[in-house]
Amino acid sequence: MHREGLYSEYKRWDVPRELEEQWIGERIQQLSSELSIMNWNAVDELALIAKHRTEPSIITAITAFASRQLKSADSMVRLVYAERLIELIKRYESSLPMDKLRETYQLTMDLLVDVATKPLVLDPGHELQQYGLKDKRGLNLRVEKNKEEIIRYFRN
Repeated sequence: MHREGLYSEYKRWDVPRELEEQWIGERIQQLSSELSIMNWNAVDELALIAKHRTEPSIITAITAFASRQLKSADSMVRLVYAERLIELIKRYESSLPMDKLRETYQLTMDLLVDVATKPLVLDPGHELQQYGLKDKRGLNLRVEKNKEEIIRYFRN
């Protein structure tokens, strides 16, 4: 955006900060309603927004979606959502109430345990090779790495 000159063009319009905040809030609501086990664009964009802004509604929306929908999802979907939740837990640790943080932590651990203990299930289009994995063993190693990361994070 910056290299292509779009950012400087946007800045020329001198959009008020309040309007930008409103737009971002609307975008977060829209993306929250688009969360899906088939298309990860919404969760990826929400995670990107979360890197630059403190919006607890993002983690609330993803946690609510994951707790309702991901039990029937394939192994890769559960792993990807768990990894996004780990990113969000780290980002929002200081701004979330402890009960919400624990809920998100427990959901993330449940997703990771499900991936590791249940048979490997992949929907069409979700191939292990796309994610740098060769087999169930590689998937389980990635799950263990994520579990260790989140456990280590909560111990500190």
